[in-house]
Amino acid sequence: MRDKPFGAALLDVAQQALAQEIAPTLKGQQRYVALMVANAMSIVAREIEQESAAAKAWERALARVEHDGKVEASASRLVQAIRRGEHDRDPALHSALQETALVAAGIWKPALATRSGSA
Repeated sequence: MRDKPFGAALLDVAQQALAQEIAPTLKGQQRYVALMVANAMSIVAREIEQESAAAKAWERALARVEHDGKVEASASRLVQAIRRGEHDRDPALHSALQETALVAAGIWKPALATRSGSA
């Protein structure tokens, strides 16, 4: 078994090469675009690495409503239930939603997630 998903490892190597070897040789808009692409590659690699954690966190949250296997429809039902106040005192849901937010933070802004002690 691999330590990291193979695709994520490939993206990580390509991102490092782009950010550390290619981008520094560029100027202006080209440098900006190269760094933007490198950042996107990092995000995708983290999404691949955290896919299982994100899925588990969402499953815990969606278990609080009728769940038909369709994440978007179930998430919409959950949002509607929350707006109606049906889960105002639901610590399990609060914990599950907090977990989904922490996983997302680790993917999109890992420095922020690390500062809050979650990554």
